Amino acid sequence: MGFFDCNNTGKKYFSAFLIFFFSFILMPALVSAQDTEYEKWKKQQEAEFKEYQDKFDKEFIEMLEKTWEEVGINQGSDFYKERKPITIPKAPPKPTVENTAPKDDTPVRERISIDIPDAPEPEPIKIEMPPRESMFGDIETRTTNINYFSSTIPFEYPTQLRALYSPREFSMRKTDNKRIAEFWDKVSRINHDPIISYSNKVREELKLNDWGYMLLINDFANTVYEGYDKKLVNLYNWFLLTRAGYKVRIGYDQNDVYILFAVEYNVFNTKYYTLDGEQYYVIDLNEDKQTPSSIFTYTGSHQSQSKKLDLRIKDFPNLGDTKNVESRTLEFSFNNKDYSIPVSIDKNLITYFEYFPLTELPVFFTASLSESSKKSIYEKLAPAIADMTEEEAVNFLLRFVQTAFDYKTDQDQFDREKYMIPEETLFYPYSDCDDRSILFANLVQELVGLEVVGLRYSKHLATAVSFTGNTVEGDSHYHSGKKYIVADPTYINASVGMTMTQYKNEKPEIVSLQ
Repeated sequence: MGFFDCNNTGKKYFSAFLIFFFSFILMPALVSAQDTEYEKWKKQQEAEFKEYQDKFDKEFIEMLEKTWEEVGINQGSDFYKERKPITIPKAPPKPTVENTAPKDDTPVRERISIDIPDAPEPEPIKIEMPPRESMFGDIETRTTNINYFSSTIPFEYPTQLRALYSPREFSMRKTDNKRIAEFWDKVSRINHDPIISYSNKVREELKLNDWGYMLLINDFANTVYEGYDKKLVNLYNWFLLTRAGYKVRIGYDQNDVYILFAVEYNVFNTKYYTLDGEQYYVIDLNEDKQTPSSIFTYTGSHQSQSKKLDLRIKDFPNLGDTKNVESRTLEFSFNNKDYSIPVSIDKNLITYFEYFPLTELPVFFTASLSESSKKSIYEKLAPAIADMTEEEAVNFLLRFVQTAFDYKTDQDQFDREKYMIPEETLFYPYSDCDDRSILFANLVQELVGLEVVGLRYSKHLATAVSFTGNTVEGDSHYHSGKKYIVADPTYINASVGMTMTQYKNEKPEIVSLQ
């Protein structure tokens, strides 16, 4: 019987063949039609989003074109009412006071498990960019590398960005709101979503906080407009940070343009402008200009702007080469015994925090040490205090911070006020009361496991420690129902419970470290 015999069996096989044949022939066309419908839907969605984005850019440009107002600057609040002392006193021997309360002789090793981390193996950071076609489509692009501390970060951007202006155009012509509005109009016509998306990916891989992200964007802006007038770099910074959702403004005077930042916390010793009821600080990412007494700026904001600059340090950034360290040996004596503490400092972190804004103290108090520094310093300090009581261990750490570092005010060392994270205090040749208090608080909390608060005087910063039980005598303060015994890391040779003489009668502000 032939395959095409017209009996029932033949008809059945023939029908199956036809179904298979036409399915085979028509399936690609059906799939292609579905793909075409999907592509149409995708393009429609993109067009609608672009129209939505264009609408807010159009409104923003119209706002920028209106007359800007001249705004006078406000002097930022100083952290201290008076300048810190140039020299610091040495404490007299602590008077013997009979303490009838039962002593807690429990050694530190039985109270807390001290984790000494392994120093991480150096791993080069490899960040791969998505395929150019998936980011920019048919747009002509230019590839570049950003040297971000010890990391080399590949970046890509549309070549038309550099064609918008000549290198010296902003230096030859007056900058005003019309030119700034024109800049936004030109740059916003170029799709920046791939750049913002990729920069966020880099941020996650490097574990950057907002400060690190600002530095990354600034490096990118400087790379795109290398050789161009710095005004254009600042304008592009403003555009990118706005696109990333930050509440930033731009202002200008006859000499320059300035980026203004809304910040989550107060920033001390830094001038600011009050705009729409909020404080906007001039934070110059390139550290090369003075803040003007007044600027012209606008009111209102772009629809995408929603978040202030958050300076909290939740993690240390991964800045690449962990071999970029510097070694230092710190020496001191305690109870007639000499100690030598070798320390390894991550130099990338020193550069990263060099111009970190002077924000609220808890931001600094909650910053820890890098893994390499922890390993080097904990390996010596932890065994030394393991068999001590709480009071002995805190006195040991006090003597270390009081005498292993030379004292000098920030004005004398940096010609400006600066708060140091613990890593910086280990690195720089000098430190003052802020830096020592931050380092000491960190060591007590991590090595002894006790709570610490800051004591802020008119021109001095000290700390106080909450001990277990009520067994430690001396000057004290109460905070949130707990007793904290004074521990001053700057008062040379002072033991727990001793207040620096000139502040005996001054009531300090209690600074919670959380």
